[in-house]
Amino acid sequence: MKFLYYLRSQKSSSFIFLYVIILLISVGDLIFFIKTHQFLLAFIDVLACYAFFLLPIFFFKKHLKLYSWILLPVILLAPFNALSIIIFNVPINDATVLLIMNTNYGEVLELMNGYYLIFVCSLLVYCSLYFLLIFKMPNRISVKSAAFISIISISILCLLPFASFSKFSYFEKLKGTLYFVFPTSIIYAGVVVYKQNQLMNNSKNERNKFTFQAKQVTKLSGSQVYLLIIGESSRFGNWGINGYKKKTSPFLSQRTNFLSFSNATSGGFITEFAVPLILTGVGADHFETHFKQKSIVSTFKEAGFTTYWITNQIDEGHIKIHLEEADKKKLLLSDFKSTKYLHRDMELVEALKKILAEPAEKKFIVMHTLGSHYDYSARYPDEFDLFKPSNKSIFTQSSDYINKNIIINSYDNSILYTDAVIDLSIKLIALQNTYSSVTYISDHGDNLFDDSRNLSQHGYPYPSKYISHIPYFVWYSDSLRKKFPEKIENLRKHVNARISSENIIHTFTSIGNVWYPKQDSSKNIASPYFKGNQQRILGANMKVYNCNSLK
Repeated sequence: MKFLYYLRSQKSSSFIFLYVIILLISVGDLIFFIKTHQFLLAFIDVLACYAFFLLPIFFFKKHLKLYSWILLPVILLAPFNALSIIIFNVPINDATVLLIMNTNYGEVLELMNGYYLIFVCSLLVYCSLYFLLIFKMPNRISVKSAAFISIISISILCLLPFASFSKFSYFEKLKGTLYFVFPTSIIYAGVVVYKQNQLMNNSKNERNKFTFQAKQVTKLSGSQVYLLIIGESSRFGNWGINGYKKKTSPFLSQRTNFLSFSNATSGGFITEFAVPLILTGVGADHFETHFKQKSIVSTFKEAGFTTYWITNQIDEGHIKIHLEEADKKKLLLSDFKSTKYLHRDMELVEALKKILAEPAEKKFIVMHTLGSHYDYSARYPDEFDLFKPSNKSIFTQSSDYINKNIIINSYDNSILYTDAVIDLSIKLIALQNTYSSVTYISDHGDNLFDDSRNLSQHGYPYPSKYISHIPYFVWYSDSLRKKFPEKIENLRKHVNARISSENIIHTFTSIGNVWYPKQDSSKNIASPYFKGNQQRILGANMKVYNCNSLK
C-alpha cells in the first residue's frame, strides 16, 4: 500500500507522466491476458512491467526526461505488439520474428491489407501522447522517493517467481516471468532465433559428415519415382474426402490406390518448425537435433536416387539446410510485382512434369507448396472460385470474424485447388508406369474462427487442435502394390492410427524400398510392428504440447 501511496502522492507530477508511459508499454500484454481470461497473469504482467521499468529510477532521479527518451524504441514497438494482439490475437514471439525474417514481401502485403491506416494512426497516437508526456514531465524526483521506488521495484521482481507453482528453479521462473513481459519478450524471441541460427551454423560440419548408411534392399527392374508433397496451412477437417460437408476434394475422392489417414498431427505450429520435423522425423521434443543430421532427401540420395526440391515458398533458415541436400533445386519464388503471379501451385506441377521427363531412372522429389497460406483467395485461379461469396469478389480483413463465411469459402476454394494439384501430380507419375508413390502431408493446419476465441491463421503462440490435425494422403502405383502387398496392407490397417509428421521418414523410405540402420519399424506405418505415435507439437518459445490436450 505504501508503494501505491507513493505512486499517487508525489509533490511534483513527475511520476504520473512516467506511469502513463509504462502503461502504454504494458497495455498490449494486458489486453492479451484479459482476452484469454488469464486474469492472474494479467496482474502479474502489469506488475512486472511497472517494476521492471521503475527499477532504474534511482539512477535517473535527476534525469527523468532522459530516461523517458531512452524508452523511445520500446514506445515505437508497443503499438505493433498491441495491435497484433487486438487484431490477430497474437503477441509478438519467436515465431513472429521467424515469420518476419522468412516471409516474402508479397505475403506481408496480403496479410496487412486493410490494416495500414490502423497501424499508422495507432503509431501516431502513441508517439503524440509519448511526446506530450515527456514535454510535461519534470526532470527530477527526490532522492528519498527515487530510492523507495527502486527498492520496492526490485523487491517485487524478486518476489514474482513465488507466484508460480511450477517445478522450475527460482531463477528459471524469474527469467520466465520476464520473458513473457513486453518488450523483454521480443528480446527473448530474438535471442531464441539467434541461438538457433548459431546452432545451425555451428552444426554444419557435423551435418555434412552425417550419413544414414541407406540402401535399397530389393533390386527393382524399371524406373522409380517417389514424390513428397508438403502442403501449407491445410486442415484435416476441410477436406471432402475426410467427411467435410463441402465437396472440396472431387478428384482425390475418385482416386484408386489412395489412402487418407484420419488421425495425423503436425509437429510444429509454423512452417519453419513443421517442415524440418517432417523431413527428419526427430520429433517435437528434440527439434534442435535436426540441425545435426540430414533428412529424408539424403536417405534416398544415398540409396542411388537423383533428388529434387521444387518450391514456390521462401525456404530459408531451418528448411534451407535440408533443401541444400537435394541434387537439383527449382525455386519458383513468388513475383508479386508482375501481373502474372507465380504464386499458384500448378507452377510446381509444370516443374514436376519437366523433372519426370529427365533421364534419371530413380527419382525422389520434394514439392513444397503454398497451398492454403493466407491470402487464401490469391492461392487459386478464378475457375476454382466455387464456394461463394469469397474474397475474390468481397474484401475482408484477415481477422474479420463477422464475415468469417467469406474467408472460410476462400479457404475451401484453396483446398479445392490443392485437390487438383495433388491429383494432377499423381496422374503425371501414374503415366510413368513405374514403381512409384506420392505422399501428401500438410505442415500444419489453420484457425478459422472455430470457437469463442475467434482465432485466425496459425501464428497464435499456443497451438490449437485445428493447427495440429492435418491431412495425410498416400497414393501408390499398381506395380508397387504388387511388389510389396504386405506394406500396402499395413498402411490400410493403420489408416486410423495415431500418426504424426515424425512417422514420415520411416514410412516413406520403407515404401520406397529404402532401408537404413536407424529406420524404426515401430514408427513405420507400413510395418506390422508400427505403434501409435505420441503426437506432440512445438509451439512458440520452443514449448511442446500434447496434441490431444489442445483446445
